[in-house]
Amino acid sequence: MALPATLEDFTAYVEKFTAKRGFDDIAATLGLEPHAVDGDSISMSMPLTAPLSQANGMFSAAALFGAADITGTFLAMQAYAGTGQFPLAVQSSLNFMSNSKASPAVATARILRGGGSVAVAEVVVRDANGKDLVHSSFTYVIKERALGK
Repeated sequence: MALPATLEDFTAYVEKFTAKRGFDDIAATLGLEPHAVDGDSISMSMPLTAPLSQANGMFSAAALFGAADITGTFLAMQAYAGTGQFPLAVQSSLNFMSNSKASPAVATARILRGGGSVAVAEVVVRDANGKDLVHSSFTYVIKERALGK
């Protein structure tokens, strides 16, 4: 499993992937940015903006789900996907624990189990104060995929 050793390595990986993809996707819409790495997990942060909030000003469920999925996807890509491969989510289980206006939300993903063709990730999303917002798991199938439209 080849996770990034430093935040700089993770940031460079995300930037290279973004450039190779060639268009802005949901990660750009959500404003996700590399946040931290620790050898066993990666984290991405998402700011609370008007388009990502509910009518009451808290994070929308869709935005929290997206942050969890994309962070898990980047983890599976780095841990198990070889050149030309991309993790495709085939199952998810998500529990919304609470909500908040404390920005940013930080999604932290770690691998529960993985191999050459499947990865299972656990992703927890917390607000800026460390309050748990989401607990989730995602199963990704690692397949050959072409990037771009």
